[in-house]
Amino acid sequence: MSSRKWIVAGAVAAAVAGGAYVASNPSARSKVTDTVGTTKHWVQVINENRDDVVEQLSASAEKVQGIVESAVKDVEQITEGTQNMKGHLFDLLETVQDAMDELKVVKNKLETGANERQLLEEATEDE
Repeated sequence: MSSRKWIVAGAVAAAVAGGAYVASNPSARSKVTDTVGTTKHWVQVINENRDDVVEQLSASAEKVQGIVESAVKDVEQITEGTQNMKGHLFDLLETVQDAMDELKVVKNKLETGANERQLLEEATEDE
C-alpha cells in the first residue's frame, strides 16, 4: 500500500474514532454543539458585515506591513552601522599599531643615545 493510501486510511480512521468519541461522551457532544452554534453565529455576522470585515482585515494587514517594513529598515540601519563600526575599529587598530611602532623607534633612539652618552662619559673618565 502506498504512503498516500496509508495517510487517507489513517485520516478516515481518526475521523471515525473522533466521531465515536463525540457520540458516546455527553460533555463532548455539548461542547461540539456549542462550538458549532458559535461558529454559525460568527459566520452569519461576517456575511452580514462582509465589507466592514474585509476593510478591517485590510487595514490590519496594512498596519502589519508598515511595521514589518519599518523593522526591515531598522535592521538595515543596524547592519550598516555595524559595518561602519567595524571599519572604525580596523582604523583604530591600525593607528594604535602605528603609534606602537613609532614608540619603539623613539625608545630605540633614546636607548642608543643613552648608550652613546654613557660610552662618551666612560671614555672621557678614562682619559
